[in-house]
Amino acid sequence: MRKYIVILTIGILALGVCSSCRRGRENPEEAMFALREDVVFTASASGYASSTKASDSALEDGDEIGIFALDPIDALNVKGTLGQGKVKTEVPVKWGLDQKEISRFAAYLPYMTGTEGADLSFSVKADQSSYAGYSASDLRYAVTDAVPGTPVDFLFQHSLSKLVVVMESPDVEVESVVTGELVTGVKLNIVDGNVEGTALKGTVTMGKAVAANGGEGHVAILVPQKGVFPLTVTLKGGTTINAVMPSTVTLMPGMAYKAVVGLTGTFKLTVTDWADDGEMPYINKGA
Repeated sequence: MRKYIVILTIGILALGVCSSCRRGRENPEEAMFALREDVVFTASASGYASSTKASDSALEDGDEIGIFALDPIDALNVKGTLGQGKVKTEVPVKWGLDQKEISRFAAYLPYMTGTEGADLSFSVKADQSSYAGYSASDLRYAVTDAVPGTPVDFLFQHSLSKLVVVMESPDVEVESVVTGELVTGVKLNIVDGNVEGTALKGTVTMGKAVAANGGEGHVAILVPQKGVFPLTVTLKGGTTINAVMPSTVTLMPGMAYKAVVGLTGTFKLTVTDWADDGEMPYINKGA
C-alpha cells in the first residue's frame, strides 16, 4: 500500500510540473515577465525630506506620482504612491530580462489619468485660495538614469513659477489678490522636463501666506511666461488697487518671485528663493 501511495504522490507532482511547463509554453511572455526583477522606486524633493510638510516643497506620504520607464522597459504613466520615502506602484515595473543597459526614468506629480504620450498637458487652478487648489497647481518633475538592479531615486523639482505678493506697508490688510489674464495651461515634456505654455488663459485667485516682511502675503503657482502681469488687490473695506508691472518680465521654471505693491499701484518684482516668501499657506489645508 505504501508503494502505491508513493507512486501516486510522484504522479501528482509530475502532473503539476507538466501543467506548469504547459502554461509556460502557452504564455511565454508571462513566464518571462515573472522572472524579471521589480524596479524599486524612492522619491524626495530637492533640499527637503519626504513625509513632512515642514515646507510646501517637501513631499508627503500619500502623494501620487506618474512614472515613465523609457527604453527598453516602456512603462507609461504608472501610478505610484509615496510612503516613507518609498514609492508603491499600482502595477509592477520590471527590468528587462537580462538587461545590461542603463534605463531612463521620469516622473511627475500630481498624478493624472489618461497621460501616455511624451507631452503632458497641465493647467494651474484658477482658484488657489484654498491649500488644495494651491498644491494641485504645483507641477513637479524628476528624471534619472539607473543601472539595472539598482534603486531608482526621483528627486523632484518645481516645473512652474511661484509668485508672492506683499504690500509695501505690512500693516495694510488685504482681502484678496487676483492676477490678470495670464497663460494658465502648460505642456511638460516627459523626456527632458521642458515646459511650454499653451493658448489656455485665465485669472488666478491667490492664497494667503506668511510673508517675509512680517505682514500677510498672497501666493500662487503660475505658468512660466513672458508678459506684463496685472494684479488686482482688494483691501479690507473694499478699496481696490490695480497694479501693473512697469515693463515686461519673464517668469522662469522653478523660480520664485516677490512682488511688492504700493497703495498707489506701484509694482516692484524681485527674484527670491522658493522657500523665502509665502512658504506655507496658512489657510485651512483641509479646504
